[in-house]
Amino acid sequence: MMLLAWLIAVLAMAKASAAETRIFENSLGSATVPVAPRCIVSLHDFSLTTQLLELGYTPCGSSGRKRLFAAPVFRGATGHFDTSAIRYIGSHQAPDVETIAALAPDLIIGLSYHASLRETLSRIAPVVLLPAQEAGIQAYAAELADLTGTRARYQAMLAEYRAVIADLRARVPERERITITTLELYADGFQLIGRGGMDTVIADAGLARLPAYRQAQRNIPYSLEQLGAFDSDILVDSYDASLDSEAQTAAVRALPSWQNLFAIRHGQLLYVDRSRATDTLQGLLGSAYRLRAHLTARPLHLQSP
Repeated sequence: MMLLAWLIAVLAMAKASAAETRIFENSLGSATVPVAPRCIVSLHDFSLTTQLLELGYTPCGSSGRKRLFAAPVFRGATGHFDTSAIRYIGSHQAPDVETIAALAPDLIIGLSYHASLRETLSRIAPVVLLPAQEAGIQAYAAELADLTGTRARYQAMLAEYRAVIADLRARVPERERITITTLELYADGFQLIGRGGMDTVIADAGLARLPAYRQAQRNIPYSLEQLGAFDSDILVDSYDASLDSEAQTAAVRALPSWQNLFAIRHGQLLYVDRSRATDTLQGLLGSAYRLRAHLTARPLHLQSP
């Protein structure tokens, strides 16, 4: 704690000669932030760090996953971007404050659930929390682009996404008749999750959901016996190669409750690599491209008349 106090004192003196600043405000509060941040610490690798890298900004520190004697893994970024310059600062649920302070950042960015850390981290640098889950990918990515001066890159990706959606809508007739369920299958059940903005793509494309899906809760466990309630024309599932999830669910996929689903019987399962389906603009784009290809590659079998 003495080291932390010393680091904070040094940072406080440095702020006296800080670069040009401005006020940033969103639905989660306001902060005085640098106009051109030189060192941003990201408190969430999967959403924030990957999105920063997509926009062309490399954070100086990030949360991640780390096993003993192994290099840290920044989910969604490691293996797809150069992360060698990013310092591991602990997990997204419990970041190490002293490591963050040692980086002397001029901006710290987190998500809404990091609100409890805001007061402590604000002694190190301005803290901005973004509504990634609350407002959606496009909105929080726009705020990141604003913070990092990368609006041109953001606008280019957004324009590409809108073009893909427009093309999908033009090429798939009677979209309102096509029902889709997005889920993640596990060894003992499933959850209703649309990785990489797939749920946003489905809504923007004007595709349909079953009444049971519209009424159900997201991100909570369901038993395998409930699969039949979500028996759509198309299923979207995802796997995580790093966790060997495909092998872990092989027995479940052999069960009649899975094999008898309409989408499985008609070869209309879209199986997505979770590491490429991050909740970022590129994840949104990738989901749009994948779904367009899946819907237009061949005639679809539909349950509805």
